[in-house]
Amino acid sequence: MVQNSEYIIAVDGGGTGCRVRLAERSGRELASAVGGPANVSTDFDAARESVLAAISQAYRAAGLAPERRRHDIAWLGLAGAGVGDLARRMEQALGFARIRVTTDCVTAVEGALGCGEGAVALLGTGSFFVRRQGGRDQRIGGWGYQLGDEAGGAWLGRELLRSVLHAFDGLCEHSALSREILAEHGNSPGEIVRFAQHARPGEIARLAPRIAAARSQGDPLAQRIMTRAVGLICDRLEVLGAQDAGALYLLGGLAPVYAPLLPEPLRRLLRPPRGSALDGAVALAIRHLAEGKKEAGHERA
Repeated sequence: MVQNSEYIIAVDGGGTGCRVRLAERSGRELASAVGGPANVSTDFDAARESVLAAISQAYRAAGLAPERRRHDIAWLGLAGAGVGDLARRMEQALGFARIRVTTDCVTAVEGALGCGEGAVALLGTGSFFVRRQGGRDQRIGGWGYQLGDEAGGAWLGRELLRSVLHAFDGLCEHSALSREILAEHGNSPGEIVRFAQHARPGEIARLAPRIAAARSQGDPLAQRIMTRAVGLICDRLEVLGAQDAGALYLLGGLAPVYAPLLPEPLRRLLRPPRGSALDGAVALAIRHLAEGKKEAGHERA
């Protein structure tokens, strides 16, 4: 392959994994790769290694040496990047000619809306909610697993584990799902507590598909958790004025789960996203970092 003067690396990283795209200056994709968890606030060193490994894999898939990244540009949207100086540390660690690290909110909203307006709800391992109107973004959430990320996969998993403990204590009735979870931990609530103390958000989020499946099968505990989650989503969309936004975009791995559960007025607003978070990262890199472009300021939205 003829080596272009400058390539673009785009990264979308969260608590479950990361995705990388290598593109030309035109935006045309040359190669892609996937890697491990990349929430920089959960484990910065592990996130850096996941991102570096996936970036190297993408370069090799295109027949290029990973070391040439010092000549290229990159835009990374990573969960947890809004905390402290983590974004700047990641920028300094990767060795690109020009690089920006923002939260995954920035790249996901750019990909979904492009130059348009509307409301966005990302529901993956974590969660956030955004409305763009008149060129301005209003955001709710995205504060991380410990204090927020309501209705995201890690939140659902944590609610399930908490409910299992409540059922063990006699505060609510057991269900088939709660009994399964308890049995998987040796029928020991202490083992559940130990797991929750040491598990990363992505590990706890792996329980989310089981909750959704159990809900569809009539499991009362799963139904309570999902009903509460939908209520939290609706509360946030109401504060954003989503019903007046004209369009609502659901993103993330749990989007197909939640879409049919939303109230009918919100379902009427649902539209397919215009692009992915990787599309958003490529577009932002071209707009702000490509040769001859003025570099953007360090927004941490």
